Amino acid sequence: MNNAPPRDGEPVQSLSETRCEELLSSFQQLTGVGIWFHDVANDRTWWSQQAKEIHGIDPTETPSFADLAARYTDDGETAVLEQFLDAVDQSEGFTTDVSLTGAGTTERAIRIRCESRRSADDTLFLYGTVRDITEVKRREQRIQVLRQTSQELRSVSSREDVAEILADAAKNILGLVNTTVRLVDSNEQVLQTVVATEECLERAGDRPDYYVDEETPAARTFRTGEPELHADHEMTEDDHHRGDLQSGLYVPIGKHGVLSAGDVVVDAFADHDIEAAGLLGQLGAETITRIGWVKRSRAI
Repeated sequence: MNNAPPRDGEPVQSLSETRCEELLSSFQQLTGVGIWFHDVANDRTWWSQQAKEIHGIDPTETPSFADLAARYTDDGETAVLEQFLDAVDQSEGFTTDVSLTGAGTTERAIRIRCESRRSADDTLFLYGTVRDITEVKRREQRIQVLRQTSQELRSVSSREDVAEILADAAKNILGLVNTTVRLVDSNEQVLQTVVATEECLERAGDRPDYYVDEETPAARTFRTGEPELHADHEMTEDDHHRGDLQSGLYVPIGKHGVLSAGDVVVDAFADHDIEAAGLLGQLGAETITRIGWVKRSRAI
């Protein structure tokens, strides 16, 4: 058995040789869980291939724990480094969820687990797992959308208030930071921009109104009642300028308007984003319909 410490970038070898490594690799692929190991005495960290893949790291790279933590959002980087240092100093484990940043404006969620152990000669080492929990977080987000947004919409009395709440929920709950909400005018001829998030305005400029009969994604979504997903706006066949936004999604707000969101990278959205945004659109449509009923009943 080889008891020598691992060289930089190499896993620790135990009594099971190649076969054990193959089984471990298969296990990681099946579960979607990556593994990491930190040699405290030598201040070296080893990451499995699955752990690297989860973080979008080149398989040939051997980043330190701090290098990898730098890929998280500022809050996540600070929190995980503090817990990591506590684990080194106090031999305590931890579990924490962090957001992984990328080239786009949407984020992925990562769960990091850490345990500590001392060897027979009292040498401390840390080990743990990393897992992409983005889908788990998205399911939690949908529940939060239903609870929080539904409650907020109960007390509003104008379409503009509805648009504000939808844009806020899209940005702060679903993470669709570049969001625009358009509502159709009283003549049902123009989709008027009611709300656009600050980030959307910074990246795409002032968002235009659209005629309902235009051949734009938003107008088609309004006419058909069907959502649209545009992986690359270079392929979007209209003359409208979208600034730095390279991809987008569009969902109907019933017969009242359209909610759209964009990202600065191509192919940023998937079906689950459409489903989550569509849920917001449904809640908004029901509320605007209710507001209309109330106004009409008061006018009688």
